[in-house]
Amino acid sequence: MTASTRPGPRLPEPRSPEQPLPPLDISLDGVVAAGPRLRHRVAPALARRARRHRIDLVLVAVLLLAGGLVHAAGMYTSPARFDDEGTYTAYAWAVANWHTLGHYTYWYAHPPLGWLQISLWTWLTDGFDRAPYAVGAAREFMLVCKLVTIPLLYALGRRLGLGRPGSVLGVTVFVFSPLAVYFTRAALLDNVVTPWLVAAFLLAASPRRSIGAAVASAGCLAVAVLTKETALLYLPAVVVLLWQRADRRNRRFTTALFAAWFILLCAAFPLYALIKNELLVGPDHVSLEWAVRWQLFERTGSGSIFDPASTASAVIHSWLAQDPWLPQLALLLVVPGLLVRRTRAVALAFAIQVVLLLRSGYLPYPYVIAMIPFAALTIGGVADHLWRWGEARPTGARRPATARRRAWQVAVAGLCGWLLLAVGHAWSIPLRDLREVNRDAGKAQALAWVRDRVPNSAYVVVDDSLWVDLVRAGHPADRVIWFTKLDVDRDVKIPGSPSWTGISYVVLDQQDDLASHVQADGRPSADTLRMFPTLGQALRHSVPVARFGVGLDTITVREVRPETRALPATRALPATRAHPASQPAGARRTAR
Repeated sequence: MTASTRPGPRLPEPRSPEQPLPPLDISLDGVVAAGPRLRHRVAPALARRARRHRIDLVLVAVLLLAGGLVHAAGMYTSPARFDDEGTYTAYAWAVANWHTLGHYTYWYAHPPLGWLQISLWTWLTDGFDRAPYAVGAAREFMLVCKLVTIPLLYALGRRLGLGRPGSVLGVTVFVFSPLAVYFTRAALLDNVVTPWLVAAFLLAASPRRSIGAAVASAGCLAVAVLTKETALLYLPAVVVLLWQRADRRNRRFTTALFAAWFILLCAAFPLYALIKNELLVGPDHVSLEWAVRWQLFERTGSGSIFDPASTASAVIHSWLAQDPWLPQLALLLVVPGLLVRRTRAVALAFAIQVVLLLRSGYLPYPYVIAMIPFAALTIGGVADHLWRWGEARPTGARRPATARRRAWQVAVAGLCGWLLLAVGHAWSIPLRDLREVNRDAGKAQALAWVRDRVPNSAYVVVDDSLWVDLVRAGHPADRVIWFTKLDVDRDVKIPGSPSWTGISYVVLDQQDDLASHVQADGRPSADTLRMFPTLGQALRHSVPVARFGVGLDTITVREVRPETRALPATRALPATRAHPASQPAGARRTAR
């Protein structure tokens, strides 16, 4: 039979128009039947995996319990709520209640995804009605972020090749360092960034080396960047880890796909600005271009960290006052961490942040937050490498004698034990302070005073840590004014000419006063009059009527009396170092 005479495939006969169609089977019998089969396959697999990792699961459970207790005990009372926490809390409140991205004009200072997450948490948990104060509801979400970060950080250590002791050591430092406890309690975007950032590293280190893991890593890193743009600084470290772990056969493709997906997701922020016609500078509207230019080039710098009189030096000393051990140990071990392949990526993440401290630009007060997990894991990773040193040698090399290896490990264990005792003793006092001392009592008393004694019709200038609570207490939102919006936001309208005469009270804490160069007696400086002329004039014609709290946690209520003789302006106050148990003068105001 030739090809020309070979019969073709048999085609179905055409259906007659009168012939009815067979009934459509839409029953779920097959799906229901597949359910038990799927459960029978998945459940044993999960059980086997749990048995295989039972030690790790127990360790993570212990670390979660310890981390949760240390973080939660006293998180509403220490540190005292401050202005930047109130800002992000007010943004989150505005999202849930006003369906806007802020309680004032959103001007692209940060991407909005961070406070969108906070707002979602408060909406799901009824946080603003349940927490003792508004910022406390946002602090609860910081606890959630901390609890999510703990297992992710442990898993990252294990994926990098660290043993259980090294991974536990790194997470323990992250959990118990007073510096970490202090900052991870604060309702700041940097704390929302941390779990997404650690997740990006964890997925980049996936043992499967899959394209899906790379795409997921890019997604987590993009969420971190859209939460706070400073997460972009960690991109080189994530790429290094991805390049180390990717399969050589598709490494270039995986990296390119990672980059494409990351850029595509991050483009949502400028795309939003473009849709709003706020991408580029123009008349009568805010713009992303101006915000970026201001953040990078026009913002007042903090000075050199080597200048004792600079704000940057004050910020660094405030970190060291909380905990000198974690930053200094990590700094000592960062070079060995870069030399060890297992810890190179996390050490690089820490090193990048350290190098950027050397510039004389703007240094945010919470800059250290995202550094802490990588500093802690660098310490744990280098300690793990020192413990294993000498056990593995290249092929053909002579292995050291067992006695010498054991002597080395005993020495390493002794050094680690001594450090744990010394560090534990040094940490015990600040941890007890964070647990037992109520640093927020002054803010709570001032809030109660204003609610009880100031009529709702009065115009009150406050810092943002009190804004949501006063609005929820019945004060009109347009009469409770965040002091940094005076003379800046066109939506702020105060009756009176000049406008400061319409202000009834000014409620600012000591940190706001020091940052604005206002002395404790209310005398504003020339800088205050220049930057905040309405606030400055109100302070010049005010008298203190109530003061609560002590030290840097003091908050003062001042009544504005236009007929009062104006106080003279003073020169700007230099940056000062903080008491070891407190923050530096003006450091908190550098957070945004």
